[in-house]
Amino acid sequence: MSAERAIRRFQARTVLDGLHPARCLALPAPLLERARGSALGRRQLARAALRAQPRVFAPDQERWAAWADEEPWLLWPQAELDAFTRELGAIALGPVVRVTVERADVLFLREALGLEHWRRAQSADAWRGPAPEAVRNMGRALVQRCERDAAALREAVYERGKIEFLGHAGRRDPRLAERLALAYASAPALPCAKEAWLPAATVPALLAALLAPPPDVEAPAEQSHAE
Repeated sequence: MSAERAIRRFQARTVLDGLHPARCLALPAPLLERARGSALGRRQLARAALRAQPRVFAPDQERWAAWADEEPWLLWPQAELDAFTRELGAIALGPVVRVTVERADVLFLREALGLEHWRRAQSADAWRGPAPEAVRNMGRALVQRCERDAAALREAVYERGKIEFLGHAGRRDPRLAERLALAYASAPALPCAKEAWLPAATVPALLAALLAPPPDVEAPAEQSHAE
């Protein structure tokens, strides 16, 4: 395979594989996987994507190859994207979670967020101190709107996470935000940076920590045995 062709295939993988199934010609999941796995299927998906989002999918191998190196989340599977999005939403709600002390309210938040994300909301200090009053008020209003409905709060936190992630992508480049929006079945209106609650440095720091290679494990020293 020529280098140029390899680059084109990598670029196609970068822009197509991360799309939510709902954005891919409404194909059932098994057919979508088959389409992604064949040259003909990829061409069909690419044509449809180019018609739907010409700014995102116009051929530009060098741009997308560079972004794939700098932004590995472009190739995240759906489950990983969803988990990170929910984590962002939970952290954004952290100022409310941390001041909630009534047992019934704590249990409700823990059920809605899930234990892992509830703990993350408790421990993360995105603002390096007290959060702005406006953020606390908006978080409190979000919880109140859900009226003790755990499913509704779970969905609202996911939507908040989308805004935070899309805001980060848009700060990098508007086309990255447009591409990320297509990884969700539905997305809020762009741009999202001004709608974000978290400080601009939060998402890059979380991504860096998440994508950092694991620390080297030092091999145990060999014991010498006296003869």
